[in-house]
Amino acid sequence: MSGRGRGSRSTNDPMERIAQMLEALVHNQGGESAEYRGLSAFTRHDPPKFEGGFNPEGAQRWVADVEKVFNAMGCREEHKVAYAIYLLCGEAKDWWRFAGQTLPQEGGYIQWETFNAIFLGNYFP
Repeated sequence: MSGRGRGSRSTNDPMERIAQMLEALVHNQGGESAEYRGLSAFTRHDPPKFEGGFNPEGAQRWVADVEKVFNAMGCREEHKVAYAIYLLCGEAKDWWRFAGQTLPQEGGYIQWETFNAIFLGNYFP
């Protein structure tokens, strides 16, 4: 904090120290990207992970649960696929490594409907 406003001087006043800490916290939060803050908010809803394998009902339930979180938090369209693939693990993560390369992007990102169609096409035949 040296060289920055209040942080450049030391103080024994507890209120001044709290103000310095809050100032540093606000400054540091500004450095996080909107995507990271959104992912943090998304994961606070404790969405389920998906491991893949033959589990048609599980795949359909996973999509419904993830969409429920998207709706509750007002998730932006361009973040949905990124947040969903964060939840893929095991075989599903491996599937996505290859499938994700083939999907078209509109506006610089993969549309949720496109991801949903290929995902359910693979896991809910």
